[in-house]
Amino acid sequence: MTLYTVHLQKYGVDPYPDVRVVKEGFNWAAFVFAAIWALVKGYWWVGIGLFLLEMVLSALLAAIGLDLFGQAVVNIAFNLLVGIYANDLARWTLARRGYIEEDVVSGASQNHALERYVASLQLN
Repeated sequence: MTLYTVHLQKYGVDPYPDVRVVKEGFNWAAFVFAAIWALVKGYWWVGIGLFLLEMVLSALLAAIGLDLFGQAVVNIAFNLLVGIYANDLARWTLARRGYIEEDVVSGASQNHALERYVASLQLN
């Protein structure tokens, strides 16, 4: 089973908080799509930052005269780092939006982890 972090954001007196579940570990979608992944998820600052980093990195690699194979290796390494830290960037974005990390749960999927979290609330 995979570990997930549960993030809550309460709106004043609203008894039902907004709940987000973020997976721990490597993010394949972010590895392949990087900035597009962040923008689709609504992580605007992360998406803009990743896009700008990719553009600056590409310009620097071209400016120093690195061949295409070298540029590809560096870009793959960059995307590997994005895949490794993508879910941490998602948690950072949620924290900036006022979400509080409430719990860590395990589950076969995001929905299963959320079901287990809700079930644990009903037991208390």
